[in-house]
Amino acid sequence: MQEEKFVMEQPPIKYGEVFDPEIAVREILKAPKEERQQKLAEFKEKLAFQQVGLARVQDILIDEIRNKPNGKIEDFYDMAVELGAEFGMNKQQKKEIAKILDRYSLLYKGIENIRQKFPNTNDLYKELFFEAPKGKVELVTGPVSLYFKCYDFKDYLTVFYSNQRRHHGKKRDFTEEEKAEAMGCKAINIFSVSHPEIGRVVMAENNSGIGRNPKEEESAVIFIHEEQHAINSLFDKDLLDPNDPINVRNVRQSFLDAETMEEKEKILINFFRQFRKNAEAFAKDEMIAHYKDGHEDMALVELNMPKEEGGIYDFLEEPRKAEYLWLKSSDDIRALTKEVVEKTLVQEYKETLTIGVGAVRKMEDAGYEKEEIIALLTHEPLARWGKVVKRVLESDVK
Repeated sequence: MQEEKFVMEQPPIKYGEVFDPEIAVREILKAPKEERQQKLAEFKEKLAFQQVGLARVQDILIDEIRNKPNGKIEDFYDMAVELGAEFGMNKQQKKEIAKILDRYSLLYKGIENIRQKFPNTNDLYKELFFEAPKGKVELVTGPVSLYFKCYDFKDYLTVFYSNQRRHHGKKRDFTEEEKAEAMGCKAINIFSVSHPEIGRVVMAENNSGIGRNPKEEESAVIFIHEEQHAINSLFDKDLLDPNDPINVRNVRQSFLDAETMEEKEKILINFFRQFRKNAEAFAKDEMIAHYKDGHEDMALVELNMPKEEGGIYDFLEEPRKAEYLWLKSSDDIRALTKEVVEKTLVQEYKETLTIGVGAVRKMEDAGYEKEEIIALLTHEPLARWGKVVKRVLESDVK
């Protein structure tokens, strides 16, 4: 490991001191009223210092894993804790480091085991996607990645829609619409395969000559982008399916029981914001991957593009159709639903994405490196990026 020190003349947290934000907040509330303002200012400075410092620790940890993918988990943990002592790493944060490393260990072992069981690339492809490839397939492996380069478009299609094929349990022909969708995407990250122990690490690239194919020099950049999704999965344990069903029956009953339009509107807003929260987890994952390969502006455009207009990252397509829940309702109820959908799933979503990209730019303007920014924001919900960056920059902890 390359030694690296983060030097401040008077750091707000002394080496070896433990800083727990939750405990610190409780102490502020217990303090005499005249002391709270000063304690709050000290708290904000310590919090920003810790967030930036632990983000850098995360960055070093990822580099160490890349350099020594088969290294001992205990050594990775000891290194992170030693570095974290400079930033007040507390007991809960140490537990999180341990959980992250446990997830890494399971993924790495899963990749190693399945490669030993299926050393032939074509056999591995068949095992994961339920049919043998029809053309040439190459495999690139990383500590947390199995990256298939498909030279036959049918093989890429099979991977692209593997989740649905696994779910339905049988082969099927692809529609022209599905083919067009796959053509518009140079690569894909698969969320679930036949071996759950390697979920989120399987990816594929379209090298068939059909649709959007990467140029030779682009391939390495695309691999970095897709690998970032796998790395994100280590840290973002709450990444959900944006179309996960919410208890519609209970929501509808509460909606029907509400006596006023104001009450009904609040129920609808909460209902659709839950969908948006799930979608924002996916959007954050995609934004970090785009930023990693230098295309954050493209992410903003593509995430805002509805599927009907060619968007390939439309995580709110199905939730926007949730209006069907109220089709038998009166005209005023349907109008209200349409208004709330526009507010929560279109306007507020776009605002969150724009603020997120703006937060990244502000960090860059302040002199932070790309890896530092990614490490800082990986742990934060997309909706909080603006506030987190504002606090860090105001505290001047760089």
